[in-house]
Amino acid sequence: MCNFIIIAAEDSDSDDSVATHFTVDEDMRSVQGDEGEDVDSPNLMDNLAENIENASHKNISIRMAALRNIQMAFSSQYIPEFVIKWRLTLIELISKNLRKTDEEIAISTVLLALASLQIGEEMGADIEDCLSTLRALVTDPSKSEQLRSLCALSIAVTTHVASVNDDSVAASIKSLRSVWATVKLTAHSARLYSTSLQSWSLLLQDADGATVNSAFGEFSKLASFLEADQLDIRIATGEALAFLYELGSQSRPGFRLPNHQQIVELLDSLCSDSSKGKAKRDKRAQRLTFRQVYSSIVEKDTPSLTIKFNREALVLDSCASKLLYDVCCELLHGGIVRQLQRNELVRELFDMGPVVEVDQFEKVNKFARMAALDAASKHRNQVRGKQRDKRNVVL
Repeated sequence: MCNFIIIAAEDSDSDDSVATHFTVDEDMRSVQGDEGEDVDSPNLMDNLAENIENASHKNISIRMAALRNIQMAFSSQYIPEFVIKWRLTLIELISKNLRKTDEEIAISTVLLALASLQIGEEMGADIEDCLSTLRALVTDPSKSEQLRSLCALSIAVTTHVASVNDDSVAASIKSLRSVWATVKLTAHSARLYSTSLQSWSLLLQDADGATVNSAFGEFSKLASFLEADQLDIRIATGEALAFLYELGSQSRPGFRLPNHQQIVELLDSLCSDSSKGKAKRDKRAQRLTFRQVYSSIVEKDTPSLTIKFNREALVLDSCASKLLYDVCCELLHGGIVRQLQRNELVRELFDMGPVVEVDQFEKVNKFARMAALDAASKHRNQVRGKQRDKRNVVL
């Protein structure tokens, strides 16, 4: 497993360090890291090709198993040549599945984004039909909020890295805005609100001037969400406001809005909120997040976050880079480390430079360390077992 360290600011009011909205999944062990199957292995490519064929099988169980295997491979491996070879087949498969059961829609929605993250604009204009379907799904109130959240995420990633159609970008921004702006705020809808707002914010970087100016008109509406009961909604709103201020400041020196003071006062109150009705952990997360948001908006000083893995470090020193990282984590989960290491498109998005090769000697050393740790753990368990046996002896 790759070494993955997050260095974040600490809340001075607590002994605990809280890295807001940065979650590192340690599942997917079998498909991630150096111990996974080699990307150049013929078996991997043959198995993937077989799974793509099985993804159209008449038996839904076989179809779903194949789709999950493809998703796992696309999350954990960087295989652009394979994706290019099967591009049209994949897009056709995804397009058909977006009109089937909700389960097939959900996994195919994720597959579209994962494939786009492999080859970017080489996905071609054929993705536009899929994006059009996703826009209809994300705004469909009859669909589950979980499914609509996945659609919002896929729209953001696919459009950001693969679409070159300005009308499509504008349509995606409009659809995502309609979701977060009209969702009924409840504990169940928090994820849909947060994901659609996050996705809308990400795509504003690809929008024309008129669309961006229109987005600046949303500050008053967004400010009202800072008083929501749900922590996730307040945090997502605060981060979106910080991003919009950063976006405005890049094009307009001294950027400021008519309701600037109202927002500053709300942020200040959230930084020091000590309401008795809120959980201690929630209050810590809120204080840390809104101190960072306050620093970005009022002091024009965005807190920096460093993510270390192996011998590399990814520095997130802007609201835009943090937003992109959050979106990638939401999509890739445990595969984020491998993609940061190997995926040329992902590295380009984060300005990380060329891929850093890990030499074979280092890999061997890593396997040796893991074997030693496993042996030590086994021995420790055996000793503890014997000690327990001795304690259980009845004289």
